[in-house]
Amino acid sequence: MSEHQVTHPDSRPESDRVFALAAELFGLLSAPVRLKIVCALSQGEMNVGQLLQRVDTTQPNLSQHLSTLYRCGVLDRRREGAQMHYRIASDRVRLLCEAVQREQAGAQPPRR
Repeated sequence: MSEHQVTHPDSRPESDRVFALAAELFGLLSAPVRLKIVCALSQGEMNVGQLLQRVDTTQPNLSQHLSTLYRCGVLDRRREGAQMHYRIASDRVRLLCEAVQREQAGAQPPRR
């Protein structure tokens, strides 16, 4: 196979597929607001109002990020009356956020 030939994603070795999926997730969560949303939801399901209390952003911006995370399969949602409730769709994403929160809680300021 030529070095410039593109391979179909499903024909790559399993480890390459895992790395590709992880890179895609990290790219999606590289926006600080999205990471804050997902980390807030690691505590459990919340509606938009509850998320606005935890994530410092505007309602339109929050809704845009929630929509992106939902379309990409990171979040699930359900409607209850006029309220939309969001939750993390994947245990892998929840574990990643819990690891970030543990690391942040244990982080110490750099020594001078």
